[in-house]
Amino acid sequence: MSPPSFVPPSPILTFRTIPSAPLPPSYSSPHTPPSYSEEPSTTPAPPPPTYTETDISSSTKSTHYLLAQIQENMTLTKPTLILKDLAGTSFAIVWNDLNRDSLDFKKLGLKKNNCLLLPNALRTEPREEGRQAMIKIYGNGGWNDEQVKVIPGTLEKVVEVGQFWDQLGDESKCANCEKETKSEGLKKCTGCGRVGYCSKECQVEGWTNGGHKSLCKVIKRFTEIWP
Repeated sequence: MSPPSFVPPSPILTFRTIPSAPLPPSYSSPHTPPSYSEEPSTTPAPPPPTYTETDISSSTKSTHYLLAQIQENMTLTKPTLILKDLAGTSFAIVWNDLNRDSLDFKKLGLKKNNCLLLPNALRTEPREEGRQAMIKIYGNGGWNDEQVKVIPGTLEKVVEVGQFWDQLGDESKCANCEKETKSEGLKKCTGCGRVGYCSKECQVEGWTNGGHKSLCKVIKRFTEIWP
C-alpha cells in the first residue's frame, strides 16, 4: 500500500479544513446551551458523547489525514499537546477519557518536533464563545495507534518523504550516486529497508552528506503505516 499523495490536491488536510465532529443532540449550535424544563428531572443525565472509529470514518466520504508537529506538552488534568499544522495553525489535541498520567509521552514518541498523523480526524468546536476548537480523542481507555500515528520527524521531513516516496523506492539506481544498476546489486539500508546503495561508500556518503540520516526513521515509519 502506498502513502496518500502529498502533492495538492491531497488528502493531507489542515486543522481548519478537516470536518467538524457532530454536536450532541441537546446542542443546536456550538454556543447554544441545552434547554431545561421548569420541573427538575429525576431521569439520570445521559453520558457524554463518544466518537468511535466507525463514527469518524462514516462521517467522511473518503479517508483524509491531519498532519501536525508537536510544539509543547500542555497537560493539566488530561493528556494534552499543542501542535502546529501545515498552514501554521496551532491547536490542541486532548485524550478526553484519560487522566494526566495515563500516557507515557516519552515511550510513545510524543515529544517536541515529532509529527502526529490522524486519519479521518474531526475538529471539536467550542461550546462557549472565547474558547478554541480542538481535537478530542475518545474511547478504548488508552492509546490507540489507529487514531493517532506518531512519525519521528519534523513536518518538513515528513512532507519531503511523502512527496518523493516513489523515487525513494527506485530499485534501478543508487540513492547516492544514481548509478544505474540491477536491484540485486543494491545494498538496502538496514534502518528503513527501502533506500538502496551500490556500495558501502555510497551508503556512508548518503547517510552523512546525502540527508538520509534525518529521513531514515521517517521512511521506516511510512512503511509501517502503509505496508
